[in-house]
Amino acid sequence: MELSSNGWQRTLFPKLIFAFMLVIVPMYGIGLMMNQWGESSVRRELNQSLESRVGFYMNALTMEQDHIADMLLEMVVDQDLQHFAFIGTYMSHSEWSSAVRHIENRLEWIRNSSEYVADASAHIVTIGRTLSSSHSISDGLTESYEAVSGVHRIGLLGAGFALVPWRDRLFLGLSFPADLMPDKPPSFVLSVELDKQVVSKRLDIFAGYGQSGAILLDAEGRWSVASKGTSSSDEFADFLRTVKERDEPSGVAPLRLPDGEYLAAFEYSTSLDSYLIAYVKRSEVFGQIAASRWMFWLMSLLSLVFIVAYSYWIYRLIHRPLQKLIRSFRKAEDGMIEPAALPRSTDEFRYLFQHFNRMVERIHHLIRQVYEQKIRAQSAELKQLQSQINPHFLYNTYFVLYRLAKMNDLGGVIRFSQHLGEYFQYITYNSSDRVPLETEVKHSWAYGEIQNIRFSDKIVVEFGKLPESWRTIPVPRLLLQPIIENAYKHGMEDRRRDGCIRVGFEMRAGAYAIVVEDNGEGLTDDNLRLISAELAGQASPDGMEHAGLLNVQRRLQIMYGPGSGLFLSRSELGGLRVEMAIDRQACGEEVAEPDQDER
Repeated sequence: MELSSNGWQRTLFPKLIFAFMLVIVPMYGIGLMMNQWGESSVRRELNQSLESRVGFYMNALTMEQDHIADMLLEMVVDQDLQHFAFIGTYMSHSEWSSAVRHIENRLEWIRNSSEYVADASAHIVTIGRTLSSSHSISDGLTESYEAVSGVHRIGLLGAGFALVPWRDRLFLGLSFPADLMPDKPPSFVLSVELDKQVVSKRLDIFAGYGQSGAILLDAEGRWSVASKGTSSSDEFADFLRTVKERDEPSGVAPLRLPDGEYLAAFEYSTSLDSYLIAYVKRSEVFGQIAASRWMFWLMSLLSLVFIVAYSYWIYRLIHRPLQKLIRSFRKAEDGMIEPAALPRSTDEFRYLFQHFNRMVERIHHLIRQVYEQKIRAQSAELKQLQSQINPHFLYNTYFVLYRLAKMNDLGGVIRFSQHLGEYFQYITYNSSDRVPLETEVKHSWAYGEIQNIRFSDKIVVEFGKLPESWRTIPVPRLLLQPIIENAYKHGMEDRRRDGCIRVGFEMRAGAYAIVVEDNGEGLTDDNLRLISAELAGQASPDGMEHAGLLNVQRRLQIMYGPGSGLFLSRSELGGLRVEMAIDRQACGEEVAEPDQDER
């Protein structure tokens, strides 16, 4: 097709040629100068980069060491720990349990405070026991005590604690008292085992290049931690000797390994008494400079040859579908979010149009989901609160256990301890958010048995028979127990005798119904209407008073859809009746109708 001179000026083709030339010609000149200057600047930049990265990571390791040391210094003066060490053998059972729990919590806090900590332990030498963040109190001093048994003779090194290597493991330790005679054992020793695998993984990330590595090496060669694929620490002996002769705390130096020449940056830490060495193969950095120069000239030639043809091809294949796509975007900007007609071609533009249409569908879907996302965020927060152990419930159960033991009710102690163990095992088990309904009911039954013993059977929980076909229904964890707990808290708070909470299972049209009702006396019609409105989203929740019910309501609707949820009414017993409805189709499996005796 022939075009007049004015027609060519109005098309995209000459503008594309001019734009390419306007960009490429100056780029050629700049690129040529940069290619000549690059070889010298790359070496300088690489040296500075390696030095700064090594310094930054070494500072980070030193800060982690100081952080761990500060926590050990803070814990060594803990009164419960000192009392346990000096008078632990004279403590009562409750005092012993309280002290052990407090010390284990402090050790767990130390372990969770840093990703580099694999385990934190307190070796109580006076009573021959070890408490650890990874296991319960031992019957004797664990083998890791051997690593730090002489820490009071090692003392402090520089600004931090000395690292103690032992059986290919690294420890930090602190003894109490710290000013003992060398032949006198301490009262207790705190130890922290460093996770060498985490350090190695961080060194893998720190190395960065393909043919590179990093190693944290003790100044005396007693221990080392290296990135994956790093050579043996023995191969760094000559390099370490050279670095020590230079008497410089940091710098860059050549490194020779069996597989070639490397450029290595190093830094020494006085607190760790070790060197951090990061190295990269010379050929990986400098070997590409010459190749890039040839590639530059080749690309220049090819660009000049194809620039005109490429511009015209772009005009033919891009301009037309691009205009159509732009019109669709402009409609979307104006609020008309509609799919665009697909082009007849099967090239990349068809792919773009398909993804534009998918984006339109996704936008519509996201608009519908925006409120659900808010509910999910709120549900996650409530779920986190629900999963935490209630401290009031915790010490109330220990008080009941104490009362049973004091009355020499051995059978009651055994039964109560069993229920209590099953209860805490369930609420701390976090591998799955869904469990079979039978498991959830057993947990709720254990909770009810605990409360029955606590209130001396003045308030009892009665469970109906769970239909056989219901046992495998998947439900969220902690779905039924909060409803029973709500009945205790709000329905039974003013009732101390003849209290009753019933849990039943009934089939509804297209739904499973779990019913919890009580004979509490404090429920008014206004309160019933207010709680029902909060569950239906027609009223703002009043603080966290009904957080348990709201949490269950939202989790039910998120998992099973709007047809599921909690429905409140007044019970025939006189208190609150909570009916938990679960849509059968949303359960993800077909369940047969229950027999007549299961209804």
